[in-house]
Amino acid sequence: MKLAAHIQQSKLLYLKSGNENLSIAENNQYRWLQFDNVVQSIMLKRVPYKLTIPHQYFLVLPILFFSPKKVIELGLGGGNLVRFLNHVLPGSEILSIEHSQNVIDCFKQFFNPQKIQQPIVNSSFELWLTKNKNQQCDWLIYDIYQTDSEPQNFIKQITRILNKTHENTWLSINLPDLDEHELNIALLHLSSIKKNRTMHYFHIPHYKNIIIHLVPENMSLNSKNSILPQYMISRGSKLWLHGMMN
Repeated sequence: MKLAAHIQQSKLLYLKSGNENLSIAENNQYRWLQFDNVVQSIMLKRVPYKLTIPHQYFLVLPILFFSPKKVIELGLGGGNLVRFLNHVLPGSEILSIEHSQNVIDCFKQFFNPQKIQQPIVNSSFELWLTKNKNQQCDWLIYDIYQTDSEPQNFIKQITRILNKTHENTWLSINLPDLDEHELNIALLHLSSIKKNRTMHYFHIPHYKNIIIHLVPENMSLNSKNSILPQYMISRGSKLWLHGMMN
């Protein structure tokens, strides 16, 4: 059964109206979080660490090539990525930055069934970057849900992140919903500010997401030493071939 059909057969667990319009619902198989009636993350209850939404498989492609010791995620949501990363990178330090205390509380109550000791900072990423200059992390993930998808605002945010992170940091971006013209503007600007990085980007079939990877030039893109299971290496290698390079 497709996820859309599952979502139509659900019971409401949590509802918070206001600026966020946050809700959580579930059925026998899945539990999911919505912002403004848009599904942001979905957890398969019997295998909580499993990725469930197609763009997430493209977003985690860096671990096909290396095992980051420190990962910073901007945007916690329902915790899909942190559950997965804690499973496949058990020895790594994984830090989440989330501006909404409601989202953090919901993750702890509804989306952390394995009781992962997940470090979470309750802060906007702008304020956090101001307090933590020149970040020394191996992999930084930008996966922030935004109602404002103006490319100028997104470009300012990514520019600020690049200016505050070390040049050897791999930056992965889940791009907001932009039309073709706005996307071209964003990609052109990213190409001009990427610093000592190559840009690989992916259009997700049947979805609006664009996943962008800014890869340090000294990074070896060789999956032979990957710690992932063979079936994940095979799948990830095929997905990587669908990317466009700039």
